[in-house]
Amino acid sequence: MLAKASIRLPIVIALAILAGATGKRFGLPLPWIIGPMLVSTAAGLAGQGIGESRWIRRAAQVVVGTTVGHTLSAGILVSLLQTLPFMIAAALGSIAIALFASELLVRWGRLDRRTALLANLPGGVAEMAFLGDGRQGASTTIALIQAMRVSSVVLVIPPALAWLVPHADPTLGYELGQGQWDHALLLILVLGWFAGLGLSRLGIKNAFVVAALAISLLDTMLGFPGATVPSSLFIGAQISIGLALGARFRGEDIRRLPRLLAVGLAVSLLTSAAIITAILAAGRMLAPGVDSATLALAGAPGGIAEMVITSAALGLGVPEVVMFQTVRIIVVNVLAGWVADAWVGWRDGC
Repeated sequence: MLAKASIRLPIVIALAILAGATGKRFGLPLPWIIGPMLVSTAAGLAGQGIGESRWIRRAAQVVVGTTVGHTLSAGILVSLLQTLPFMIAAALGSIAIALFASELLVRWGRLDRRTALLANLPGGVAEMAFLGDGRQGASTTIALIQAMRVSSVVLVIPPALAWLVPHADPTLGYELGQGQWDHALLLILVLGWFAGLGLSRLGIKNAFVVAALAISLLDTMLGFPGATVPSSLFIGAQISIGLALGARFRGEDIRRLPRLLAVGLAVSLLTSAAIITAILAAGRMLAPGVDSATLALAGAPGGIAEMVITSAALGLGVPEVVMFQTVRIIVVNVLAGWVADAWVGWRDGC
């Protein structure tokens, strides 16, 4: 078994690199995430999955946070503070939409209300699954539906925006072209890693992305040590994220829960579309300075790393996407347990 696993891993990684390179060759959006994700999903469904390494996923998040952080500045982030109330309102609105849409999972998917709500909230996969512990199979159900939501957003939103948005220069072009492997980069990555560990122990969700963003922003403002991220490292991080997304789908789960997965995918797409539509509609009045494509990515309930990479690749507003996604992650994960308890108590009492 160990020998088979040792052979399987390099084969899946090689196929993932090939898929990413092919997608890049044909101009597909997020090729280094979507290609490996599809390869990893196919391997898992065939019973040849490679599993998900928490440490590798965290390291990839540190690289992404470091890369994106070097495109921001304190002035840009301060200028976004005036839209903070809208960001918080958008996060609360996302919770409300997910809450009412979760009733479809109760009716069509035959889930209890707590499991259905936690499966549909735009929070972290692991965090929402953890809150579902205590019921037989609840955590697996929540993780699968959450994984489908993130994966479906990654598969739908970037291609749609790439088709709709006029050609623009990638925001990360300079850093990726000029990045170097040196001691400055190593120092920033190590600092980002340990800062992420510290924040995670304080209960901060997506701690490694947030910490790396903060550390690299300080580096940008102070010019010390002046690190840059080389393209090879950034591509490797994206491949790792794609493999991790696909690894969440296992053949035995799909075969055991076909009806639930079909319903979960439909509800996830409906919820994502409703959240994005609501944010776009409100954004015209409350955030007129932000273009619609950036607002769509800012509101899309996918992973923060994936949406930020998309905004950078399309030349959209990276700071806005970072702030919107971060605020929603904090609000949703702080309120999720309380909202689930209150909603179940109210609905069961009706």
